[in-house]
Amino acid sequence: MEKFRDQSLSAQERAEALADIMTIEEQASQLLYDAPAIPRLGIPAYNWWNECLHGLARSGIATMFPQAIALAAMFDTDAQQKTGEIIAAETRAKYNQISKHGDRDIYKGLTHWTPNINIFRDPRWGRGQETYGEDPFLTGELGKALVKGLQGDGKVMKTAACAKHFAVHSGPEALRHAFDAKASAKDMEETYLPAFKELVQAGVESVMGAYNRLNTEGCCASDFLQGKLKEWGFNGHFVSDFRALEDFDTNHKLTSSEEETAALAIAKGCDLNAGFVYEKLIDAYKAGKVRKETSAEHVCM
Repeated sequence: MEKFRDQSLSAQERAEALADIMTIEEQASQLLYDAPAIPRLGIPAYNWWNECLHGLARSGIATMFPQAIALAAMFDTDAQQKTGEIIAAETRAKYNQISKHGDRDIYKGLTHWTPNINIFRDPRWGRGQETYGEDPFLTGELGKALVKGLQGDGKVMKTAACAKHFAVHSGPEALRHAFDAKASAKDMEETYLPAFKELVQAGVESVMGAYNRLNTEGCCASDFLQGKLKEWGFNGHFVSDFRALEDFDTNHKLTSSEEETAALAIAKGCDLNAGFVYEKLIDAYKAGKVRKETSAEHVCM
């Protein structure tokens, strides 16, 4: 029996064993949000994109709760955790049923890109209703409660939560694909980072990078932001916002091609690409810009 099928091993050990027997092309394919099946290894397709900002979204009938800004107005962490527990139960139920029929489409997985813990400071943003408001402490407390509800505390995670958008992603919305947010060290530590730190230390499974730049660095390939995650002991996976990496060469002018962007992003710590830039990883590998070992490390993140 292949080592990756050995149920006595930990999930991490099995993932590493699986990555070891994948080809470089197979490894690269699994770093895209709509990861294809690998039939020879019995790996089904999986789409990482699901949403549950205030209830399981876009996959049929489910319980809908008030919008996030209204949930925050309750100032009630117990109710917030219960909300997460209900969403997780409905997600698992739907996933179990859908998977029986081989349906691996978008919005049907166990990996939720929620909660949005950005600080609502600028009314021009246009997405303030998705947040818990302007207070970093309240945002952190409510975010942790939702994460606990969504993920549970058992041996097997119920569903995976995601702290987004890292960081200073608060507008103006129309400029998000080219905006360079300028934030002082003081403002970062007092306003924009505390909630993310709280969720990371509470065990959130993933962190999503923002579209914008932060003090000139692209948020999905930032030494500063990745350094913070390491400092806080982050042990999950980092995902780009949808098509955020495409902005690196087209809008931010940080790179000159998608191939160059792919090489930069994976080297800086972007494990999963929501978008299509990582389709260029093989080209970057063949050009000597990406090592096979780097790809394998991200596959078994």
